[in-house]
Amino acid sequence: MSASTPNDEMQHQDASALFRHALDSSRLGKRHDSLESYTASVGRGSELDKEDIPKEFSLVTILRRNEDTQSDNAISSLSILVGKKMRGFGEGFYNCFGGKLEKDLGEQNQPAKGAVRELEEETGITIPLSTMEESFVGTINFTFDDWQENRAMKVHLFCVFVSLSADATSSTQNQNANTIHIDPDQIRGCDEIEPVWVHNCYDLPLQQMFADDSIWLPMLLHHHESSIGVNLKFDAWFHFHRGGTEPNSILHYHIQRHDQDMSNNEPKQSAKYNLEKKLFHALHDNHIHNPSIKEFKESWSFANSVRSFMKEGNRMTHVLDVAGGHGALAALFLLLVPECESATVIDPAVVKGEVGVKDAWSEYWGEKRLTYRHECLRTGLRKELDRILHYNNQDISPTNVLVVACHACQHLTDETLEIASEYGVNIAVMPCCQKDHKGSWKGLSKRLAKSNGNKSNNSQEIASLSFGTIMDLLTAGKMMAWNTGLQANVEYVVKMKLMDSAITLQNRIIMCKSMQRRDDNSNDEEREAAHQRLALAYRRAHKVDKVEKNRIQRWRNAFNESFENILPGLVAGFCIGVACSHVMLRRK
Repeated sequence: MSASTPNDEMQHQDASALFRHALDSSRLGKRHDSLESYTASVGRGSELDKEDIPKEFSLVTILRRNEDTQSDNAISSLSILVGKKMRGFGEGFYNCFGGKLEKDLGEQNQPAKGAVRELEEETGITIPLSTMEESFVGTINFTFDDWQENRAMKVHLFCVFVSLSADATSSTQNQNANTIHIDPDQIRGCDEIEPVWVHNCYDLPLQQMFADDSIWLPMLLHHHESSIGVNLKFDAWFHFHRGGTEPNSILHYHIQRHDQDMSNNEPKQSAKYNLEKKLFHALHDNHIHNPSIKEFKESWSFANSVRSFMKEGNRMTHVLDVAGGHGALAALFLLLVPECESATVIDPAVVKGEVGVKDAWSEYWGEKRLTYRHECLRTGLRKELDRILHYNNQDISPTNVLVVACHACQHLTDETLEIASEYGVNIAVMPCCQKDHKGSWKGLSKRLAKSNGNKSNNSQEIASLSFGTIMDLLTAGKMMAWNTGLQANVEYVVKMKLMDSAITLQNRIIMCKSMQRRDDNSNDEEREAAHQRLALAYRRAHKVDKVEKNRIQRWRNAFNESFENILPGLVAGFCIGVACSHVMLRRK
């Protein structure tokens, strides 16, 4: 799926300009480039954040190609059948045809059935169910600023091409493959709605239609006017101003297009859903609001960061999610890591999303297991680690187990790391709500924050570190300590990775990879080599070698000076000795 591009928006604006009766842009609200931006702006009124399920409706757009198409761009090649509401909601307004889906008739599970029924009741036009299903365009989601009075709505949109009997013998080269031939006399109204043909779509009475029609309907008509054989697909979200039809104005909207080329039945490259969007829409389509959009994105980013660091070896065959709530993070490891066999959520609370995540995503992980253990961390984590590592018949190494905790407070982070390191398993935590229980670092963090931008004596800028960053660095340092994991005969390779701050500002993930602790001999050799390097560095830093050379040189200089002083005496003594020896020999 691809969001609307600037080029799409430009084409949309050009198309809207051709519709003479479109509402003024001041009543069409703010366009958002992403669903996340739209939802954040809408806030409480969004159906994504409400616990009640929106009412579901069908809506059918009936189009007909004009055979007398003119080159003048003020004349459309399309006619559209609309209905004028005679009573009830929207009385006096024009609209397409549809109505509420009847649960008892199974229409909520198959909206095309409801579309066929409503269209026949309101116009007399009968469309085969298979054709209606193939004509599905997407969903239009409505929420309202006065959401207490107006419940959210979800509309399943269909677009059907028809040909009147007079057109049956005409050229069909510009007709849609799913065009249905009908008798003009077949079209009739009812006491609720009166069908009316608008033979030039640009004359569509948009000022007497709901505000959202001035946005998506011109886009749909312009697409089918210029694209033969290409079926437009999109989903739309509209948030209306309070007051209903009185102000008839939009506050926010977002449209996501995902077109499909019907000429060869192959989707465009940009229309393909990646796994992330498939999972998100699986939640949305099943009306699951827990996890929220923010929580889903956090879990997705967290899982991908951790699996990238832990990728070598089977380090994630068993995943334990501490305080995992709805279980989205644990489930993502099942989906993203092929070797992951099971994932367990350890949380004392029972949350609504627990069933929702399973219902929406279980088809993606097949035979793998997602389980929940409703127990506190201190006992639940130890019991699960004992079950996996000690009580199973299969031989599972601690390096095959991963313990995760996303958005864990300082206390929860510390206990998770402490317990997991006792067992020697892999660990990944993203702390939040950092605390300094002893108060040793609060003062320093304040001083560092104040020093930002100041210059030190060596003219280098002093970096500013937040209190949360300092506490996370200290936490990572504890895991790097030489005795961490000693009880389990492992040591940890520790890395910190930053998640996108646009998702959350508490974005530091501490990842600890469990490694088999090396034997003492190798440690001793490394320590001895390190000691030799330290001694050499010490001599260089304190100029020990130069001092020793100076001492030896001074000794040599002193010796030479002394030798020079006694040399004449030595020579004289030598000569006297030689003379005495000669005299004594002559006497003999």
